[in-house]
Amino acid sequence: MNMRRLPFVLALTVSGWAVACSDTPQADNPPQPTGTATASAAPTAVETAAPTATAAVTAAPTATAEVVAPPPVVKTGKEKIVGKWTFSFEGEPKAKAEEDAKKKFAKEKDAKKQEAAIAKFVKEIEDAAAGEWIEFTADTYVSHVTEKGKDKVVLEVKYEIVKDDNTTLVTKPGKDKPKVGKAPPAGTEISTTFKDDNTIEMMDPVKKIKLVFKRKM
Repeated sequence: MNMRRLPFVLALTVSGWAVACSDTPQADNPPQPTGTATASAAPTAVETAAPTATAAVTAAPTATAEVVAPPPVVKTGKEKIVGKWTFSFEGEPKAKAEEDAKKKFAKEKDAKKQEAAIAKFVKEIEDAAAGEWIEFTADTYVSHVTEKGKDKVVLEVKYEIVKDDNTTLVTKPGKDKPKVGKAPPAGTEISTTFKDDNTIEMMDPVKKIKLVFKRKM
């Protein structure tokens, strides 16, 4: 930056003394100034203070770390099916039992006796069904029943996967001979649908009705 110096001006005016001479001596008079010397003071440079710069400090916004939850792990049907499942007497099995009971006691003329007989018949089937459960391992299907208070394996067979789209698992009996019981005919496909992680619906290949199972906790 170029700095310019303020001009300093000094004016000074001086007048000479006037002396008169004459033949007649005059009394000496004290010299009188005939002019006034005027001294002009240099202008005072006014120092202007530079404006104070005010630093506006703005607090930086606090960065909020947003925690993003990782996406849930999607399991395959084969992974979800592994475990123990208890038979649930609801839906089509119960409806089928009631239908069979009505046919069985159709000739009963007394309405109250008929109603009681139907209710008893359905209750017996429900109690027996409560002891039924199945188990899936990575490659084996095992079916259990409860007889006289004791667990009994009625079928143990290898299975193969035909289709797995996470919500539906289609299986068929494997080529190996069942360890226990008799497997469905070769080539029979069984479709299992996942209603949720703890509920499945399985189509009975023999009775052609949909069975419901709840995961054993």
